[in-house]
Amino acid sequence: MLSVKTNSIMAMTGSMESQPVVSESDMERLREWAHRPTVSPTQRALLEGIEATALFVDSAEMPPDVVTMNTTVECTSTDGTETHTWTLAYPLEADYQRGRLSVLSPTGIALLGARCGQVITCLPPSGAPVHYVIGKILLQPESRRLSG
Repeated sequence: MLSVKTNSIMAMTGSMESQPVVSESDMERLREWAHRPTVSPTQRALLEGIEATALFVDSAEMPPDVVTMNTTVECTSTDGTETHTWTLAYPLEADYQRGRLSVLSPTGIALLGARCGQVITCLPPSGAPVHYVIGKILLQPESRRLSG
């Protein structure tokens, strides 16, 4: 089963060399979400895959170029036709129209733990992969605590 999860994460992030970096506190909250009845088996498997492959760090030691929960990023499709500004949010705080992207969405799960400059691959329900490059991290809560 682990190989299936690892393959899903590799498909989402592009390669194993781009190991997700996740804060221990974010993963703790995501574990709680994984057990809710509204979470699909696919979403649960992707969260378990992140847990199995991620490098976990304390929030105080999070590198400033990593997408964490509540991080605001600017992403551009690799073909350059679309640019989005998203804030990675927990499902109850998500509002796509306001740029708050659920971590349990295909794009959200691909963003979690990724780094600025990295190309992520999202697998939406249509099945056609969508590729984005993370161009800028506009706000990362962990960095704000360190600088303020």
